[in-house]
Amino acid sequence: MSRRSTPESERNNDVVASLAVTLDGYVCRPDGAVDYLEKHPVEEFDFPAWVDRVGALAMGRTSYVQTVGWGWTWGDRPTLVLTSESDLLVPEGANVTFRAAPTAEAIAEFSAQTDKRLWVFGGGNVVTAALLGGVIDALDIMIVPEAIGSGIPLFTEPFSGSMQLIETFPFANGAVRLVYDVDK
Repeated sequence: MSRRSTPESERNNDVVASLAVTLDGYVCRPDGAVDYLEKHPVEEFDFPAWVDRVGALAMGRTSYVQTVGWGWTWGDRPTLVLTSESDLLVPEGANVTFRAAPTAEAIAEFSAQTDKRLWVFGGGNVVTAALLGGVIDALDIMIVPEAIGSGIPLFTEPFSGSMQLIETFPFANGAVRLVYDVDK
């Protein structure tokens, strides 16, 4: 069975961009706040099981700095941070690599180093560049039932590539998870 026809829940070694977004398509407020997530918890989603299938993470500098500020929860899981800065704080025990290479190139090389899923964590610039660069296998979006009116969008440039909806999960709080297979 090809990876394209394998249900998302059974995939192990793909590159998945997974983020929560507001109903109006923003990943966060203009100041980076994601308070809408706290207002709309999704109790039914087994996030720990989803994360257990993740072998490595990739994210931009802003997402990384924000995640470190919240308290690093990824242990020694390999993490790629796409940035030209080299003096960022690395939490004790974290396994972080900083790279200034083009996004798609860096993600493709990094994903080749893990036999498990690579999670493209964020933000919108990284997701868009990775999609445009053809390295995303799946787009896994949790749409939260709130419109914030402005902020940092999920897509920072148009993406006209083909995506096929392969799974949907509605939740009791009004959120919905959409999983798209991305054709390359």
